[in-house]
Amino acid sequence: MSEPLLVARHGSVVQITMNLPLKRNALSAPLYTALAGTLASLHDDTSVRALVLYGGSHFCAGGDLGGLDMSTLEMRRAMSHGHRIVRALTDAPWPVVAAVEGNAYGAGLSLALACDFIVADENTRFCAAFGRVGLTPDFGLMWTLPQRVGIGAAREMLMLCEPVGGTEAKQLGLVDRLCPPSSVLPGALELAGRLAAASPGTIATAKAALARLPMPLDAMLAWEADTQSVLVRSEDFAEGVKAFTEKRAPKFLGR
Repeated sequence: MSEPLLVARHGSVVQITMNLPLKRNALSAPLYTALAGTLASLHDDTSVRALVLYGGSHFCAGGDLGGLDMSTLEMRRAMSHGHRIVRALTDAPWPVVAAVEGNAYGAGLSLALACDFIVADENTRFCAAFGRVGLTPDFGLMWTLPQRVGIGAAREMLMLCEPVGGTEAKQLGLVDRLCPPSSVLPGALELAGRLAAASPGTIATAKAALARLPMPLDAMLAWEADTQSVLVRSEDFAEGVKAFTEKRAPKFLGR
């Protein structure tokens, strides 16, 4: 049996490739255990500045339905493992780009939406397919999807369970970058490289604040005060000011 995950480094960008093509990367226990463990090991790695999550020709077909014959207690335990992945992606201090080709169905859609950016092509298909098998949308989908497409479009996707193509997904705001076929991974790596060159402090604080929305204005202003008072004393802020005055691109170090 092949390794469920492949990990590659592109400088400060890490590429994680789900590697169960015969199952179209259905989220079986081996895959989500490997994914949760890998994300946890990268979380405190200061050399990581961005991550790309890829699935080859088919991003993820959703949950492995053959492995769902379990008791209520077993299901709750399985769900907790899945939630570790969602929290690892949303809590990570660096940006995560999903490179989505083929299908992102069910939990595969949820997995893509737990990332900060989605890059796809016109042939990609997204579907909240849970209703086709009588299950509730999981992996945080009912939290992430409305933030992306609004309540109306989310309601339609969650209840009708109809596939959405790449072009329509871009129009809805579900996809951030639409690339030509066969160019999704290079496009995702290019975007990740640009994000990796940005200020890590800005990325981390913006990501953390957005994950807490909706937030009252007073709470957001307090958040700004707390984070800005830390970042203004950072080496990266000093570098940013110096680069601005010298009319060059800054070289941020995450300090």
